[in-house]
Amino acid sequence: MACPAYTTYDDVDLIDGIIAGDVHCFDVLHDRYRSRIFAFALKRLSDPAEAEDVTQEVFLEVFRCISSYQGRSSLLTWIFGIAHNQVCRRFRRKHPVTISLDEAEDGALSAAAVPTDRQVEASRVLERCTKMVESQLSPTQRKVFHLKYAENRSTRSIARQLGKSSQAVKISLFRSRRALAHQAADLQAVLSA
Repeated sequence: MACPAYTTYDDVDLIDGIIAGDVHCFDVLHDRYRSRIFAFALKRLSDPAEAEDVTQEVFLEVFRCISSYQGRSSLLTWIFGIAHNQVCRRFRRKHPVTISLDEAEDGALSAAAVPTDRQVEASRVLERCTKMVESQLSPTQRKVFHLKYAENRSTRSIARQLGKSSQAVKISLFRSRRALAHQAADLQAVLSA
């Protein structure tokens, strides 16, 4: 099926044309929705390069999966669903920037903006939290807790490394947080400040 003239096409004709292998229909679909998908990604990511990457990934996925579109929603809604998933993947892949202690000693981290009394207080809180983790948690719980919060690893990654199920890792983290919260109730004011 040939794609209808640019001014008379509708989404159903475009889908049929793309499935039939008409590249022009995909170009028309891309031209029609590209700017809206880019704006959606840019608003969420605040980075034009990332938004452009997401937009390209979205249309690549649309091209690959167009035959699975079932028409339960508008084509644009379906494409926005793909865009939403791509944006979420970007957020999951982002990791916090870490700085080694050597870099911190070289002045990469500046504590001048934080008053000395707050630095001392934070140091005491960190020391108490460390003692609580070591005294209140089992070796396995400490390992799971460290992988999650010190190394920022995903639950799935921790489960694979330790040979446990994802659910077991989640339960371990829940119990660890509950035990620490119970023991550290007096630290809450300091931690939330």
